[in-house]
Amino acid sequence: MGKLQSTTAVPLAQARVIIVLHYYATGPGQELHAWLAAGRARESVLLEHPFPFSNRRDAVCERRCIAGAAQRVCYPRRVRFAPLRYLLDFWRTVRVVLGLPGRYDVYVGNGCFDTLPGLLLRRLGKVRQVVMYSIDYVPDAYGTLIGRVYRVLDRFCCYHCDALWNLARTRMMDGRVRDGVRRERCAPQVWVPHGTHADACAAHLPAVAQPCRIAFFGHVKESSGVQLFLEIMPQLRAEYPALTLDVIGGGAFLEELRRHVVAAGVQDAVVFHGFVEEHAAAERLLMQCGIGVALYRRGAGDYSEFGDPGKPKVYLACGLPVIIGDVPEVAALIQERRAGVVVRYDAQDVAAAVRIIVNEYATYRANALALAREFTWDRVFTRAWRETMEANGICS
Repeated sequence: MGKLQSTTAVPLAQARVIIVLHYYATGPGQELHAWLAAGRARESVLLEHPFPFSNRRDAVCERRCIAGAAQRVCYPRRVRFAPLRYLLDFWRTVRVVLGLPGRYDVYVGNGCFDTLPGLLLRRLGKVRQVVMYSIDYVPDAYGTLIGRVYRVLDRFCCYHCDALWNLARTRMMDGRVRDGVRRERCAPQVWVPHGTHADACAAHLPAVAQPCRIAFFGHVKESSGVQLFLEIMPQLRAEYPALTLDVIGGGAFLEELRRHVVAAGVQDAVVFHGFVEEHAAAERLLMQCGIGVALYRRGAGDYSEFGDPGKPKVYLACGLPVIIGDVPEVAALIQERRAGVVVRYDAQDVAAAVRIIVNEYATYRANALALAREFTWDRVFTRAWRETMEANGICS
């Protein structure tokens, strides 16, 4: 499945693009589809396969053209066993794309599992070129059999795709090199980080912010660190009686987190909103808050160190300075721009960060909004397509 050696760049306005991903919540793949479908490409097709832990039960294919209404088809998903499910998703992707009319110019797969079908479709002549949008990467990948398979497939896709979009500027490729990937054999690499809806959010920001209304947004896992914040809530509420916590998200750790709330005695100060599927609705909730927490910590299988978590950028766009763990690449930028405070995974570090931001809240809020404007999705994708075209002639 070697790469095409001779291609002619197609103007983006005339391009037909397919995006394939696995779904839990809105992410870069859906944002790319929305960006392309807003009159920037001739056609954009989004095929979403739900992860085994997703609330959604059906795969969904949405086709949007410049001329004509959007077409949406659902495909029931009956098998839950993950290895078999991924194999079936591979064949579903191939079958769905082969059933679409004509040839497509660009296939964008989110990660190696969704890029592999694109390589086969390129060999079959159904797509011209394949981009792997690498959303996450974990060196050593848990040391399990599935992890080893993941590394092998990722390496294969790096060597055989036409362009490699990395969510992190440097760490993702550094992690691959650590796993034995030869950088010089990889496709041309483009940095395509998480973006923001800063422009859209700006019109809905409240006139008066609430610095002491703390927010957590995302998948609720033990590694999310919300329980660390709960440890210091009684202490902080003694200093700031108006301090509260909004938890926006669902996950397997949610019930355990409720028990932590009771143990800390802060039931009257914590609101659980549950999983909010519509991203704009989650942003509206966040805009009513004052500070966002993203308490990452290093550990086996942790994606944040080598990726670009979306949570901090969402906070910034909603005007929330960020208290962020010293793990992801973006933490240094947030600290440098004084759009938040970087902390160790330590309760007193987090408490100190709250005090710093509250005491200079207007400055931190202004800096958060300014940084968010540098990463609007339009800026991110416009630069990505330009650099990809310059590197490999995919779309002009």
